[in-house]
Amino acid sequence: MKGLIIKHKWAELILQGKKIIEVRGNKTKIRGTIGIIESGSKKVFGTAELFHCTELTKDKFEILANGHKLDITYEELINIYPKPWAWCFKDVIEFDEPKPYKHKRGCMIWVNI
Repeated sequence: MKGLIIKHKWAELILQGKKIIEVRGNKTKIRGTIGIIESGSKKVFGTAELFHCTELTKDKFEILANGHKLDITYEELINIYPKPWAWCFKDVIEFDEPKPYKHKRGCMIWVNI
C-alpha cells in the first residue's frame, strides 16, 4: 500500500472526514486505499480511498471549496501550484492508534507501507 505524507493540519481534517480533496501541484495515477501519514510522524494515522484526480480550474476550485478547505484565492493558489490538481478521497478510516512504518530517506509525497 502507498502512504501519502500530509501536513498535520490537513491530515487531521481528512481523517475527520471534513476535507475530501487534497490539492497538489501534480496529478496522480494512484487509486485505491492509501495510508494517511502526518508529515514528520513516521506513523500512519488512517486510510482513505483515493478515487479521482482532476485538474483544478478556477470554477472547480470555487465549487469544491467546502471539500478542499483552503482559505486562499485561486490566484494565490496558482502562485504556489501553476497547474493545481484535486486528489479526491472517500471511505476514510481513522485508526484508534497510529501505526509506525519505516520511512525511506528522501520520500516526500508517497511512501510504501
